[in-house]
Amino acid sequence: FAERAPRRSPGTISRRPSLQRSGLLWCIMASMATRSRSLSTPRPRPTPVNTETPAAKKRRAQGADDVLDPRCEELIASLASMPPVGRAQRFRLSDAVRHVALADGRRLEKVVINCGAPTLYSNVEDTEDVDTFRSLCRIVVGQQLAGAAAKTIWARFVTSLGGDASLITPEAVLASDMEALRSSAGLSNAKARSIFDLAAHYERGDLSDAVLLDPSLSAAELYAKLTAVKGIGPWSAHMYQMFGLLQPDIFPTGDLGVRNGIKEAFGLRGAGKNGALDEKRDKEKLEAAMAPFAPYRSLAAWYMWRCADTPSFLE
Repeated sequence: FAERAPRRSPGTISRRPSLQRSGLLWCIMASMATRSRSLSTPRPRPTPVNTETPAAKKRRAQGADDVLDPRCEELIASLASMPPVGRAQRFRLSDAVRHVALADGRRLEKVVINCGAPTLYSNVEDTEDVDTFRSLCRIVVGQQLAGAAAKTIWARFVTSLGGDASLITPEAVLASDMEALRSSAGLSNAKARSIFDLAAHYERGDLSDAVLLDPSLSAAELYAKLTAVKGIGPWSAHMYQMFGLLQPDIFPTGDLGVRNGIKEAFGLRGAGKNGALDEKRDKEKLEAAMAPFAPYRSLAAWYMWRCADTPSFLE
C-alpha cells in the first residue's frame, strides 16, 4: 500500500488511494464493455437549508436511530433520481446510502456526510455487454500493481493477443504459447498460469458470462467458482464481485484499507502490530462490526476506504 498522505482538513478525501486498490480499480472499471453508459452523477449541491422540523431535531438530539441529519437527507435525495445499479442484483443507491447512514445507531452518518456520494457505482457499463473473461484477465494482470504499471502490462497483453481487446478470448489464450505470452506481456509465471487456468475454466463451461451474471447464483456460490481458478484468491474474488458485478453485500476482510478504516471508524484494536486488525485473528471482530450494514456492506466498505484515506473524517 502507498505511504499515507499528509493530514488534511476535516472532510477532505485523499486523492492518493493505496497502490493495490488504485491499480485494481483501474483494471476493473476500464474493462467491462465495448459500449458503456455512464450513470449521471449528482450535481454540485448548494449550501444546505435546514428544513428539519423541531420535533425531528429534538428526537435526533435524543439519539433517535431513525432520524438523519438534514445534510445526509439532502445527499440521499440527490441520489433518488438515479436508476437502479448493479448487474445480476439491482438496487437503488439512495436506499443503500440511507441504510448505511442509519445502521448501528447512525455510526457512519458523519462519514457519509463528510465523504459524500459514493463513486463506487459511477461510470459502469450495461450488463448485457459485459465480457467477464476479459474483466477477470485484467484483474489478474493488475494484481499488486499501481495503475500506471497495470495499464502498461495490460497494453502489452492485448498486443500479444492481436492488438485488440475484443480478441482476448479463452480460445485465443489457450491457442497461444504460455511462455511466449508471458514474456511478451511482461507477466509473472504465476499470473500467466492463472490466466491459462482461467481460460480452461471457460472452455470447460465452469465459468461464462451466463454463469457469472446469473441472478440465481448466490454471492457465496459465485465466490466459490471464482476462487477455484488458480491465482484468484479471496481478495481478487471480492474485488470482482464488488466492482465487476456490483454486488451490494460484499465484505472484503482481506483488504488492508478496509480494515484500517474499520479500526478508525469503530475505534477497534486488533491482534496485529500496533493494534492493527488482522484478517484471520480478528475475523469475528471484523464481521461483527460490519454485520449491521448488511445487505449493503460493499457500500460500507467503500466508506471504510475513505476513512482510511482521510484521518480527520470524524472531526
